[in-house]
Amino acid sequence: MKDYYSILEIEPSASLPEIKQAYRKLVMLYHPDKNNDDPYALARFAEIKEAYEVLTNPQKKELYLQERWLYKASGKKIGEELITAPAILIKCLELNKQVATMDIHRMNYKAVAERMTKLLNDDTISILIDQKETDVHASIIASMLKSIQPFPYTAAKPVANQLFKLAVHLPEWNKHIFQSMQKKQQQEKWRWLNPLLIVLLTIAICFLIWYNAHF
Repeated sequence: MKDYYSILEIEPSASLPEIKQAYRKLVMLYHPDKNNDDPYALARFAEIKEAYEVLTNPQKKELYLQERWLYKASGKKIGEELITAPAILIKCLELNKQVATMDIHRMNYKAVAERMTKLLNDDTISILIDQKETDVHASIIASMLKSIQPFPYTAAKPVANQLFKLAVHLPEWNKHIFQSMQKKQQQEKWRWLNPLLIVLLTIAICFLIWYNAHF
């Protein structure tokens, strides 16, 4: 169940003026017009708007509080993760920012890839596809592709396999994933071939020098 109070960064005891004040503060931070339509800001703004609309509407708020009480009474934790396309997108974008700060020469690609495949496991993908929010799915795929950009082919492949599943109804993105992986595969081949070519070229140069010196 979503914790609308946490989303607005306020206490459950917050008054209506405090809710409105918190909303205005967060809108100033995450409004799409102020963030050049940044995907993370878009996803956060959608959550903030949803929370505000519920907590400022007496009928919706009353229903939410009843559901919240029943949820807590059943022993469940408020704010427990719900699998929704915007929520997954936010996690993908947060992960993307973390990857961007990592040293690509020291990064544990396998560990990061495992985090990504765990986030986009088969059950989650099935739920996302059922929700049919294809625009958000496209943003998730774009974010993941950006995250695995520095990955070698072998580390990126498990993530790409999950992205292919999510892109089942997005042929253009299916094509993007395929092209991205094809490019990685070619780069990996060249990475293995380059040292061999350098050795062969060195041998050829040495032979030419020896040949010119003796004939």
